[in-house]
Amino acid sequence: MVLVALTGAAAMTALSGCKSNTADGTNGKPTAVATIFSYYDALRAIGGADVNCVILLPPGKSPHEYAPTPQDRVSIAKAKLVVKNGLMIDNWVDKLLDEAPSAVVVDVGQVVKARGIEPLHTEEISVTPASETKPGETEDVSAGNPHIWLDPRVQAMAAEAIRDALVKLDPAHKSGYESRAKAYLEDLRKLDDDFAQAAKGFKQKDFIGFHSAYAYLARRYGLNQVASVEELPDEGPSAAQLKNIIKLIQEKHIKVVFTETAFEPKAMNRVVDETGVKTGVLQPLETYDSLDQTYTSLMRANLEALKAALM
Repeated sequence: MVLVALTGAAAMTALSGCKSNTADGTNGKPTAVATIFSYYDALRAIGGADVNCVILLPPGKSPHEYAPTPQDRVSIAKAKLVVKNGLMIDNWVDKLLDEAPSAVVVDVGQVVKARGIEPLHTEEISVTPASETKPGETEDVSAGNPHIWLDPRVQAMAAEAIRDALVKLDPAHKSGYESRAKAYLEDLRKLDDDFAQAAKGFKQKDFIGFHSAYAYLARRYGLNQVASVEELPDEGPSAAQLKNIIKLIQEKHIKVVFTETAFEPKAMNRVVDETGVKTGVLQPLETYDSLDQTYTSLMRANLEALKAALM
């Protein structure tokens, strides 16, 4: 395993050039593996038809509790490039990397640290009473909040690192990697510009997210996720946590609480009933429904949800 933190200076192209499940490695193309959807999206866009692309996380699954399969082990063993988020959310892949001692590993958490972006932590948005807190229950306290990909500029840094890694591994297709990366990065630049422009018109800056995913998105555009309903997805808030959320909504005059389609928002019924708060949907992109989706399509849906709730 060769660990790197590469940096460097579209619509989705050639989706058919990358496969989502397995890659037999017999067609002469390098196999590249991504742990989660955001980086798979960049990998398939930039790799195009020149790379066998594999995503380990299936649709509807969360990386927080994912357990690798035997097929994942096979995919990693064939990989020339592995792209992971780091910051503990996909550390389950580390157990497999011994199967690929010569693979280049792009750890996006390390990439962004090298570019001066420090991890955020989730303690400041916790609504867990001290009496309920147990060691190890809060999300990735030592590593930091892992949801860095929800900042479009971080996604751009990941795309640049993927481009540079592919060029180094397969210089014969350099021009293709660079041209596809240029188009992908332009899409991300437009997305970033649209978020920034919309945020200038938001009358409300504070919101509550379903879980602690949106801190980097909020920091980038001057917003503030003041709390999360669930500190870990699919964990469920206690009665005391719900009481604290309701109190926070009332004290800070919070206008919206965002849910997620991947998790059942039953806990929100009491919150809505007692506060009259509006609800919307934000997607954390750690889960996805279909490989027909893209990073930009999901993030643009998030942008529309924020505009509808905060303007």
